[in-house]
Amino acid sequence: MVFAEIREKAKRGIPSIFMARTYPRISGWEQTAEGGGLPWYTKSGRLEFYMDDPRLIDGGENLTVYRTPIDSSHYEPNVIVGNSRAFALMETPEMRGLERMGNSLKIAENRMGRNVILTTKELMATNHPLRPHGYEFCFNSPKYRHGAHTTPIDTDLMTLWWGPFGDIYRHDKRQPSVGEGFVDVNPLDAKRFGIDEGDYIWVDADPGDRPYKGWKEGTPEYALARFMVRCRYFPGMSQGSMRMYYNAYAATYGSMEGARTRADGLAKSPRTNYQAMFRSGNHQSCTRAWINPTTRLTPWPIRKSLDKKLSLVCRMTSTAPTVRQRNLM
Repeated sequence: MVFAEIREKAKRGIPSIFMARTYPRISGWEQTAEGGGLPWYTKSGRLEFYMDDPRLIDGGENLTVYRTPIDSSHYEPNVIVGNSRAFALMETPEMRGLERMGNSLKIAENRMGRNVILTTKELMATNHPLRPHGYEFCFNSPKYRHGAHTTPIDTDLMTLWWGPFGDIYRHDKRQPSVGEGFVDVNPLDAKRFGIDEGDYIWVDADPGDRPYKGWKEGTPEYALARFMVRCRYFPGMSQGSMRMYYNAYAATYGSMEGARTRADGLAKSPRTNYQAMFRSGNHQSCTRAWINPTTRLTPWPIRKSLDKKLSLVCRMTSTAPTVRQRNLM
């Protein structure tokens, strides 16, 4: 089925099923002998484990590498783990006008372009630059397993069943809605700070740019942006880490006004009826976008979605700095 046929059916409201040849899907099946032996969708037509593109060489990613997370790590951020000489030509922090152990670590933007190689043993002897300042937890905000974006909480009934603090009667009037966002914390970590299950806690991240650059306590902007969330004991959470699903609706000026002025205390905007699931802030108060320079390579060889043609293009979903805000320290 060609794209034109799919489009014409879509205009008439007729759905099309896109088959991926195998189920469950096996990536690269068409390139195997059984699947037909087609060339791989690369410049050479082969599987490429080494890229001689100078932009990838400069970025330290001409080979498949593992980098430590930028903020969701207790160790030195954005480190290439290994001891290979294949990265000898990459641009180091010093070559980019940065300090290896100074501003390339302490300033969030600079952590994105750090090309530093450490062996596993060397890495384990390091610390994230925020740890000496009391920032000891890694915070991750993955997607909820049974929904995408806001689908798990789009109606009151769904919100009620989404998390552990659903209460249709809102006996605790501090609740922003009949359900609310929550963060999973290992009970041993929580008890160390005197936090009981169900307590509201503040979650703060790198003060250099979060909840936003230039924040100032006592301002309406800071009151809105600072992240308050309810704690759930979760023994399956490793110590030193926290998790919160990113699907819940953020607080707004309108929702905070509603919480102050409504008789029932719901965090609902009096003008738009927007319903927040936090009393203030949201997970993006603590996370931020990280842009790897090698994601900005254009043009790049890409296979078109519905045929086997390979072309040099710039596609926003694969060759531009599209990012997700998922982790922090």
